Amino acid sequence: MINSKFILSACLLFAFQFLRAQATKSDPVDMQGWFGANFEIDLPKKWNVDLSYQARLNNNIASYNGSYYSVGVNKRIIKPLSLLVEYRLSQVLKGTYNRYSVGFDIDHDIKKIKTDLRLLYQNQIQDFDDPIKEIDKDHFFRVRVRGRIPIVKKASLVLSTEPIYSLSSGFSIDNYRHQLGLRYDIVKSLQLELFYINRPDYAKSYKRQYHIFGTTLSYSFKVKRK
Repeated sequence: MINSKFILSACLLFAFQFLRAQATKSDPVDMQGWFGANFEIDLPKKWNVDLSYQARLNNNIASYNGSYYSVGVNKRIIKPLSLLVEYRLSQVLKGTYNRYSVGFDIDHDIKKIKTDLRLLYQNQIQDFDDPIKEIDKDHFFRVRVRGRIPIVKKASLVLSTEPIYSLSSGFSIDNYRHQLGLRYDIVKSLQLELFYINRPDYAKSYKRQYHIFGTTLSYSFKVKRK
């Protein structure tokens, strides 16, 4: 049986090994903190709405980088397949991002392990605060494989990997997101997740490396059909 306190301690110990400055060409490593909250509404006829907020810190978790607001809609088509649509507004220091996503998710249980495969197409538009710079548009394709493994009562281990491809200049890897998380069910409708993301980024001519630690608090409720 895996001890949840041991996993959390290992993650924190791993964090301190990477206390460096913000990613630059000479030192392309940075530690970041992502802290968010989700509000999920389970609607009749297999519809689901997800509202979320996330604050991000960079530069060795010392500088505020911006806020991210998202609204997503999920529609179950058949038992393993759901369609996804999402809009995200990002207000960061260097400008404003508007991101639109569409895709689908296929979930499957392997005994007690819950797995899912998510494929997304994203169109991201950046409006710079500097009036001299033109609006920048990027297109991405994302493939995420995720598994949730029960370890103790009310706690589970969440593992995922996700390559993100840039479509703006062909079909090339932009970055990866390898995630390890510990999810705890406080009550049936309220969950807390602690996570670490290893994110190698290939967007520049040199390879950047991000080590991200964060938390997400999720609340959900079901709207019953009248």
